[in-house]
Amino acid sequence: MSQTTTMTELEQLLALENIRNTKARYCRYIDTKAWDELGDVFAPDAVADFSTEGNPIPVLTGRDTIVQVFRDLVDPAVTVHHVHSAEVKFISATEAKVISPMEDWVTFPEGNENKSFHGFGHYHETYVKIEGQWCIQHTSLKRLRLDLFE
Repeated sequence: MSQTTTMTELEQLLALENIRNTKARYCRYIDTKAWDELGDVFAPDAVADFSTEGNPIPVLTGRDTIVQVFRDLVDPAVTVHHVHSAEVKFISATEAKVISPMEDWVTFPEGNENKSFHGFGHYHETYVKIEGQWCIQHTSLKRLRLDLFE
């Protein structure tokens, strides 16, 4: 946690927990297919870039688009997402840059056109505070390893 703003240490700690909880909900909502709730973790004009090699998701713009593509792509899959200790740098009282180590298992049913995979990497994200809640404004995934399965 880095203070580059006029936020107090207590405000930073509260914001850090809110950001962590937002990312935890993101993982849980995808893994449990809670599509109606998934939109709550994103800013309305959010951008998601998961266009790394081997990943069928293109760059997505807008909360509704992000949720719809996730629903269309991974609803038939069994997914498990783990996100670990985040590095957080507060840019202002309403913006933070976050890097989180991650691991994901995505297993599509037999006959699905998409390949199942197990991946590792880091989310690089910008969070913004909207009406008292920290939301994902921009997310990208930089993979370190991606194992594809038939």
